[in-house]
Amino acid sequence: MGAELERVTQPTLDVLEVLLAADDFELHGWAVIRATGRAGPTVYKVLERLTEIGWVTRRWEDQPADANRPRRRFYRLTPDGLERARAVLSERRAHRAPNWQPRFGGAV
Repeated sequence: MGAELERVTQPTLDVLEVLLAADDFELHGWAVIRATGRAGPTVYKVLERLTEIGWVTRRWEDQPADANRPRRRFYRLTPDGLERARAVLSERRAHRAPNWQPRFGGAV
């Protein structure tokens, strides 16, 4: 079982909403950035924290990087992370609809 979040920030809630909305698809970091409207360093810091506590898994794409595009890293909620994300969001954002529209061009 994963650890608890030490701090639940608004960017963390945004990232969790996006990952939950992706259902069982993996999202690459840029897709999460676009969907949340948050800065890249902020999103990647949140994803790193969620990975460290076992709520998120990550993997590099199988395709090697080329001159036009670096290799992507994909993220997905773990089963435990899925349950915990739902609980945190229901507690913190129970009466608020998401203010973003998911764009999952990076799902595999």
